[in-house]
Amino acid sequence: MIAEGLLDMFDMIGNYEERKVANTEVKGGVIDTCRVTDSSRPFETGIQHEGYNDGQWVIVEMYDDKESAAAGHEKWVQKFSKNPPQELRDVSTCSIKKLAEAFGAPRKETHRRKRNKNGV
Repeated sequence: MIAEGLLDMFDMIGNYEERKVANTEVKGGVIDTCRVTDSSRPFETGIQHEGYNDGQWVIVEMYDDKESAAAGHEKWVQKFSKNPPQELRDVSTCSIKKLAEAFGAPRKETHRRKRNKNGV
């Protein structure tokens, strides 16, 4: 069972285009939704923007199916386009992240938006 999961994960690593649900650049950031193998749910939306988490990805929502993932992606694009939120909450259940936490890495769930010189 574990070996099958590892094989599935390795099969998906190099094929982002097959896993991708949507990828949108908006207001200097990227909102990406795709199928994953290392979380408790098969699809997730992540946001990468210099204003949050020092420009590192923040997983903001997870889904059980591709249709929900597509709707969730569009929701985040609309939300980010109108007025980026003051903070993003990391909901990731990624196996690697859990392992790092087990070895003492700090878990930071909430990432507040940093404003640039123009207040954006």
